[in-house]
Amino acid sequence: MRPAVVSKIPHVASEAWLASGEAARDLPSWVQSVLRSGGAVSSVALECDTVHEAALADLARDAFLRAVGALPGAPCRAWSFLPRPTAVDGGSLERYMHFNAGRTAAFRAMTSRVSVIPAGTCVGHAGTKLVVHALHVPGTITAIENPRQRPAWLYSERYGPVSPAFTRAAVVGGTLIASGTAAVVGEDSMHADSVSAQCAETLRNLDSLAEAGGARGPWRSLQIYVRDAASVPAVASWAQSNFPGEVERVLCAPLCRSNLLVEIEGVADAA
Repeated sequence: MRPAVVSKIPHVASEAWLASGEAARDLPSWVQSVLRSGGAVSSVALECDTVHEAALADLARDAFLRAVGALPGAPCRAWSFLPRPTAVDGGSLERYMHFNAGRTAAFRAMTSRVSVIPAGTCVGHAGTKLVVHALHVPGTITAIENPRQRPAWLYSERYGPVSPAFTRAAVVGGTLIASGTAAVVGEDSMHADSVSAQCAETLRNLDSLAEAGGARGPWRSLQIYVRDAASVPAVASWAQSNFPGEVERVLCAPLCRSNLLVEIEGVADAA
């Protein structure tokens, strides 16, 4: 499996990004090349704007059960787009924390299918629906963790009563597939007031992840999410300098922590 080569001029959108629920529109182009090579994607979009607390967790569980259950085999990658992920929704819990409870419940209910927790991204978008895309690629899936970061599924309760269920990357079919990667060291967000420092920290995490995953050559088809519209041009310029010809899209979207400003996902050839 070799991801598509992307344009040297990325799509840069400073306006708030809206997930459509259609994989061909929401996901980077390398996914379409995987589908032409025998992979499969399943997508679910469920209205969640007026769904709260435990009901939101149930909705997330149902979305993952449906998306993963429709695949012909195990998922190696999942994308989730959740409106207002850091809004407090019941007590002190954020919407992302309720989402995590549902996602974990779904994976626990599908242990015969989900033996390896897939790589994942969860960011916000400007719509009103929870959108989940799950990807299957034929072959053995190997989960990869980043030595610089605590595994997400071992996070402390500072980040919610149920830890996020994703691995930092997955290797399958000769490709390293990176989760959304941000300026997190251990489990702590770094450089809360500096987008440039967060970009540099994220780059260090991507370098560490590439080494851990046996990447050969540069990252490909990078998709970048930026919290603040005013920061999009600077992040796009930085990305073009550090990943020449490898950036596909720079999108304005809220991230899963209020103090994270940028998140990057991508793929690379792997040994």
